[in-house]
Amino acid sequence: MLWIISHKVEEMKRIASLLSLFLVFGATVGLWASGSRDKDILHIGVAAANFDDEWMSYMHESMRNEARKQGVKLTMLDAKNDSSIQQVQIDTLIAQEVNAIIIVPVDPYALGPLLNATDGVRIPMIAVNRVPEEPEFSRLATYVGSDSLYAGTIQMERVAELLGWKGDVIIMWGRMGHKSQILRTEGNHNVVHQYPGINIVREATGNWQRERGFQLMQNWIQSGVSFDAVVANNDEMAIGAIMALEQVDMLDDVIIAGIDATPSALELMERGKLDVSVFQDAHGQGAGSIQAAIKAVNGEELPKIWDIPYELVVPEDVDKYKKLWGI
Repeated sequence: MLWIISHKVEEMKRIASLLSLFLVFGATVGLWASGSRDKDILHIGVAAANFDDEWMSYMHESMRNEARKQGVKLTMLDAKNDSSIQQVQIDTLIAQEVNAIIIVPVDPYALGPLLNATDGVRIPMIAVNRVPEEPEFSRLATYVGSDSLYAGTIQMERVAELLGWKGDVIIMWGRMGHKSQILRTEGNHNVVHQYPGINIVREATGNWQRERGFQLMQNWIQSGVSFDAVVANNDEMAIGAIMALEQVDMLDDVIIAGIDATPSALELMERGKLDVSVFQDAHGQGAGSIQAAIKAVNGEELPKIWDIPYELVVPEDVDKYKKLWGI
C-alpha cells in the first residue's frame, strides 16, 4: 500500500515537471512565432528585470521601436524581479541563438554566472539602466545608462534651495543594493552635508514601488516624525508619498522630489503636487541599447559607458518634457 502511494506521488511530480516544461516551451514558441526565422536578420534578446513599472515600460517600447527601425528581430522576456527567473531568461535566449543580449539586471551584483553563460557561446551582453560592479562591468560589451550620482545631487540641490537651506528631510530609497539606489542616495547625502541647517530625519526603502512608498509614508506620518521634504530615489515612490500625504491634508506643507520625470509625475507636477524631478531618458536608454547591441554584433568599438544624461525638471519645464514623452 505504501509503495502504491509513493509511486503515485512520484508520478504526479513527473507530470507536474513535464507540464512546467511544456508551459515554458510554449511561451518560447509563442515568442518565436512573432518574428522571422531568417538567419540573415539580427536577433536581439532582452532579459528585462520586470514589465510592471511605468518608466521601464517606456524604455521597453523604445527598444521595440528602434528594433523595427533597424530591421532586427527582438525577443523580450520578463524576470518579474526574480534573479532565478533571469537565469532562465538567459538560458532561453541562448537556446534561441540570439546574436546579442540586452539585460536590465534584477541583481547587478549577480551577473557573473550570466556572463559566464553568454561568454561560453560568444554572445555579447549589454547592460542597460542598472550598472554592475567590477569585474562584471568590464566584461560587458557596454553599459547604457545615466549617472545616478549626478541625479541624486541635482535633485537634492533643488530641494535645498526650495527649503531655504534649512529643514528636516525624509529619504526614500529604491531597492537596497542597487547601484542607482546607492548613488542617488549618496548624491542626496553629499548635498545635505554642505548645509548644516538641513537634517535627514528618516530613511528607508520603498523598493522603487508606488504602493511601498505609500505604505512607508503612512508609517512615518503615524510615527509623528516632523519633516519638511520627501526626497525619493524615483517618481513612483514620490507618487506614493503624495497619495499618503493627501489623505491627511499634509501635502501643501511638504516639498516632494522624485527622479525619472515620468508622464504620471509630470501630470502631478503640473497640478502643483510634485515639486522636483530629474529626467531619466527612457527613450534614449532603450534606443541606445539596441544601437549598442547591433554595434557589438558587428564588432564595432564601443565605449564602456554609453551615457544618457540626466536633466533637472521643475514645474516651468513640464510642457517641454511632456513633448519628449509624446503627451
